[in-house]
Amino acid sequence: MKKIIRVVLFTALLLALFVSNIGSVQAATKEFIDVPKKHSNYEAIQAIQEAGYISGYPDGTFRPSQSISRKHVAKLLDKALKLPAYTGGKVIYKDVPKNHAYYSSIMNLTEAGIFSGGLDGKFNPEAPITRIQMAKVLDLAYDFNMTVYEAFEDVNRNHWGYVYANALAASGVAKGDQGRFYPNRPVTRAHYAEFLNRAIEAKKADPTIGKVTKNKAIDLSNRLTNLIEYTLIEGKRQKKTFAQIRPELLKYATLEFVEGNLQEYYPYVCTECDQFLFPFQLRTEFKLRFDFTQPSPNRISVQTVEFADGLAHGGFVGYLFKQDAGKWKMEDYTYNLVGKKNFKLTIEEAEQIIRNDYLLYNDTVRVTYKSKKQVTGKDIVSNEKYTYDVYTFIVVTDYGTETVEVDSDSGMYY
Repeated sequence: MKKIIRVVLFTALLLALFVSNIGSVQAATKEFIDVPKKHSNYEAIQAIQEAGYISGYPDGTFRPSQSISRKHVAKLLDKALKLPAYTGGKVIYKDVPKNHAYYSSIMNLTEAGIFSGGLDGKFNPEAPITRIQMAKVLDLAYDFNMTVYEAFEDVNRNHWGYVYANALAASGVAKGDQGRFYPNRPVTRAHYAEFLNRAIEAKKADPTIGKVTKNKAIDLSNRLTNLIEYTLIEGKRQKKTFAQIRPELLKYATLEFVEGNLQEYYPYVCTECDQFLFPFQLRTEFKLRFDFTQPSPNRISVQTVEFADGLAHGGFVGYLFKQDAGKWKMEDYTYNLVGKKNFKLTIEEAEQIIRNDYLLYNDTVRVTYKSKKQVTGKDIVSNEKYTYDVYTFIVVTDYGTETVEVDSDSGMYY
């Protein structure tokens, strides 16, 4: 009899615990009265809420269409990243004193290099965050790789947020709307939940993010060259001295590179021409000729090429990146023009160059190899003569048929 009673009591206890757990789960996964299941961001909002990053308002609403403020973005990211607590004890922003409700989160993200304030020394915690500001914050928070170019037509290379928008596009976090990103639009609470959830999922899906891989080497080759180039051109456009832009350049390059290569180049920076310090957007080059090594734990060496295109002569490109205080920076850059030493492109590589470039402007492209011939070139540096192949292809696109020739020494086609 006692044994039966013990079994009954044990079963009742298990049932009580089960019911209690169901209640806890239901409480943790409550639904907001203004976010129905048919809402386009319903799943992301629920996922972020289930993770404990948001709880909504006391009246049971989430207010999805309301703009999200910078302080709330800081709070959510701080929870998601589980950053170490800021111990500096220093007030950095005029408008975020130590007794500010969001002081800890804002300072944690500032210390991690994810958030920063304005030139006026303020953080502007109540201000809405724009889409491009959000792109920068999420990119820095999750260390995405910029492996695509010009993902959005309204964020071009001259935009300060170009790198961050393209990094989010490459990771699948940002998809845009018919090719546009709308960088200056305020981010709604619903859209931020969507972006944050995508960022978290992208990080889970690719455990190599943040590690030294080919994508990281490509990211640095894209990211640092663009950030340095943008800083130089904007500095020249605003008639700043090199001393004035030096602190910004030191975020992206070593002291030696800044005070050597960049300082020497700055007087020649052009703001109105197609002349750049670094190669411009190496698309096919990275697919065909891209190698990287890690000579030491804190250095990455990249060897790639730039194909000739009418503006560029074509050359061998070398980057050396150094990790300084946990941050990758440009340490060295070399560029050697093609000549007697050249690419020696194969027929298959030449075909790929044509196909990749033509697909930028056509939905369908068919490339057929026709013939080759040998021609004589002249080394622009040594004046030595050399021979190379010229391949002929027939290219059929949406707009008709044409004959295209590719120089095997430089990748130039015409």
